[in-house]
Amino acid sequence: MSISKLKGISWDHPRGYQPLRAAAETWLKQTGVEVQWDVRTLKEFGDLPIEKLIDLYDLIIIDHPYMAEADANGLLLPLDKYLPADFINIQSRESVGPSFNSYKYNNSLYALPIDAASQVSAFRKDLTDSIGWGLPVDTLQLKDEAKQLPGKYAIAIPLCPTDIWCVFLTLCAQYSNGAFFDEAGINNETGQWALDQIKGWSPYIHKESYNMNPVQMLDHMSTYDEIIYSPFTFGYTNYSRVGFARKIIQFGDVPQYKSSEKTSLLGGAGIAISSKSEHLSACLDFVKYILDPEIQKTLYFNEGGQPGHLNAWQDENCNANSSNFFASTLYTIEHAFVRPKVPGFNKFQEKAAELIHDSVVNNLDADTAIRQLNNLYYKHCNENV
Repeated sequence: MSISKLKGISWDHPRGYQPLRAAAETWLKQTGVEVQWDVRTLKEFGDLPIEKLIDLYDLIIIDHPYMAEADANGLLLPLDKYLPADFINIQSRESVGPSFNSYKYNNSLYALPIDAASQVSAFRKDLTDSIGWGLPVDTLQLKDEAKQLPGKYAIAIPLCPTDIWCVFLTLCAQYSNGAFFDEAGINNETGQWALDQIKGWSPYIHKESYNMNPVQMLDHMSTYDEIIYSPFTFGYTNYSRVGFARKIIQFGDVPQYKSSEKTSLLGGAGIAISSKSEHLSACLDFVKYILDPEIQKTLYFNEGGQPGHLNAWQDENCNANSSNFFASTLYTIEHAFVRPKVPGFNKFQEKAAELIHDSVVNNLDADTAIRQLNNLYYKHCNENV
């Protein structure tokens, strides 16, 4: 079938759309096939049901917790059934941490990691050096280290509802070494400990933390000389590059809890093909093009992307031009926690995020909050565990 145009959707940040649009321009010159990339908000990237996208778009940049839902309802094409085995093997070998496997469900692969990320730490090195402030390496040190900062500086953490949920899961993973979810939901002791940690930060963190997502926090951090450090935020390599913002932000591993092997929550983005697309061959060709290892570490990175391939994360040029972003955060993403793969998880986590945010902001009883959280989990996910 002749095709001159594909439609794709990503999310509304240069990291999310700029490398895709740049690749589309090159692809058009090479093949005559146009790929139009639209965007949705960062919140919609995590929460908007893909059922609302599959009739409108051929290619979808997607969050990995959707895989169970995609499998249960036939929303996305199983890429391992359509792409060559040697290509899939390359993608598996090039996976950064658990990224590749996060898109697998029920023996099918519904997306491939085009972008790799986890929660990492962020800091203004110019400011930390100017006052001789050492970065915390232990999660339990955060309050004490924050107390040592001069009054004009602050620690900030993105704790809007979507992201307080992510920080909560990171802390649960650290405390339990990743073993805190079962058919009943979240372990009560672990959940209460995580909530207590977040509540304990309240007197010491930037006052806008509870309203900010990672992009808003990093924008503020790179523009004003106020936020000096964030222990848990999704990394954005754009801010570690000369010329993107007023000041460079450097990124590193997260502080850790005792001897836990788990570091933080896995993020990133996968490229998927709608099961409703009428242009399968053209979609597969574009996927193979943009996930070529050479494209990942050159065009994709050069255009502001955060590649999904390990060869880019280990590439000297990529690191030299991003304040060593990739090498400095690789350990954290390699030991990241992957959210449970059960149908209904996305509906659960959207409501769970609001519940956790409300619990912390209003200092509600932690035991009650975890019980309510697990009631939500039972309602949305338990029958499918």
